[in-house]
Parts: sequence; C-alpha cells; structure tokens
Amino acid sequence: MENSIYTDVSTKRDESTHFYRKLMVAVDFSKSSTAALAFAEDVAMVYGSELVLAHVVSVVVASSPDIGAIYIKPEVGQAIKEDMDKLANQLIQRGIKARTILEEGLVADILEEIVQREKPDLLVAGTHGAHGLERLIIGSTAEAILRKVTCPVLTIGPSCKRITRKNLAFQTILYATVLQHPSEAALQYAASLTRAMHAHVELVHAIEEVHDMSRREVDIELQSQVDMLADALRGSDGKVSAHRVYGEPVEAIIHRAVKTAADLIVLGVERGRPLASFLPAGIAYRLICSAPCPVLTVMKERHVHRG
Repeated sequence: MENSIYTDVSTKRDESTHFYRKLMVAVDFSKSSTAALAFAEDVAMVYGSELVLAHVVSVVVASSPDIGAIYIKPEVGQAIKEDMDKLANQLIQRGIKARTILEEGLVADILEEIVQREKPDLLVAGTHGAHGLERLIIGSTAEAILRKVTCPVLTIGPSCKRITRKNLAFQTILYATVLQHPSEAALQYAASLTRAMHAHVELVHAIEEVHDMSRREVDIELQSQVDMLADALRGSDGKVSAHRVYGEPVEAIIHRAVKTAADLIVLGVERGRPLASFLPAGIAYRLICSAPCPVLTVMKERHVHRG
C-alpha cells in the first residue's frame, strides 16, 4: 500500500567523496570477499579512495584451557601474507593506493580494533548464503561484525546484483525504519548519502501483524521521520518518501527493494546487540543474503558527515 508522503528539494553540491576517502576491505579469499574487493576497487578508481585490505586469521578459542586455541602454522601465515601482498600490488599497479593488514584472533573483535586504529569511512565485506552448521557459524560472525564494528559496514551478499562503476552513485536508497526505536545516526547517514548522491531515499516500515498502532499512527510517525530527512536535505535535490509494507519483515523489505530497483538498503544497529529494529537476532544475515543490492549498517552512536 502506497503512502502519499513525499518531499522534493534541490542542490548542486557533490559530497560523495566524504564517504569514500578510506575504505577498509575484509578479505578472506572467498567468492563473496572477491565481490567486496571488486566493489571497493571500482569505488577507488572513481573517487580516488585509499584501500586498506584486512585479513583476520580466525582463531577459535576452546572451552577448556587445556586445549587452547587453534594453532596456525607459520607457513600458512606466510602464504596468506604473500597472497595479501599480491592483491595490494595488483591494485597499486592499477593506480590505487593500497596496503594490507594481517592479524590473528576473533574476526569481529580484530576488525573493530583495526577500525579504531585506521578510522576508515567504510568497511566493505562480503558474505554468502550458507546452510546448516556453516550458516550458524558464518551468520553469527556476520552478525557480530555488524554489532561490533563502529564504522558503517557495507555488506555485499550472494543475491546482490553486479555493481559497476556506472552505478556506484546510489540513486535509490531504501531506509528500513523502526518507528518505536529509530536510529538517528542511520537516518542522518542516509540523509547525508542522499544529499551527496543527489538520490531518492525511501523510508520503509514493515508491518507483520496487527498491533496497537493504527495506520494513522504509523503515518504520523513516518511523517515525523520524513520531516527530519527533509530538513537534512534542505537546499539539495535529494528526494524523500515513505512506504508501508506488510508481511514477514525480510520478505516484505526485499520485495520492496526489488520493486523500486533499490541501489542500497540502510539499517540502524546497536552496539553489542541485534539489529535495533523489528528484526530479531539472526534475521539480519538472511536480509543481507537475500538483498538484491548492498546493505549498509550504521551504528547508532556513529558520527556522520553532515552537509
């Protein structure tokens, strides 16, 4: 059901480079990681970004101190370093400023430590749709990264359409909003990105069941967030609208993303907790894996660029 809320404002400024000055790419040599690196490379070619390639040798700590952690053979670590250096050298030969970081430990924890040191504008990561036990492990790691890494995280899933240099400037941004627990940081980041990209951002609220909030109350809350975005976009040619979707949240959001040909989905997250939304733990991974476009998560307390 369409919501009639719509605001249109105008600009001439291009602030896109604010989001892409330094990109950190999580590299694990998987197919999804290769897709993430390809995206980052295209961004660097267009915006002159610096790329920091980070690989974490995953260490699983055993429950018993007598067993200890998994031991990584020195020759394995050397082989990984050589592969990382090869990737960086290939980028450098193509005119991109690139360097590598290789560390060992728990993936999400180490990535956050690197983020704190490097201060990247964005962490780019890939993930793939796994099954069974592998899905539990990979999904939990992906969720941990979203909840622990304090810089914005752009994740490219297996259903993500091919991204080329022609469509790096996101023109249609879908912001999955939560009325009761909105993320101001994510909202402001979406506004800044919309302003910089001269884009259209659509606030989408998913309603799975009949609840205490009437459609009128939902529309009032949506209008409030639209007004916030409109104020942030004042003087630009960014556009903002709102839409209610019904059904299972992930399916409803994905359906809307496909229908609008969204270039990006934006979500707000809380540090150390599941997605700050109607999405229970574990659903974020399914959303990312099903999304036809990249998914950007923004930490609630994250400071964002303002136009």
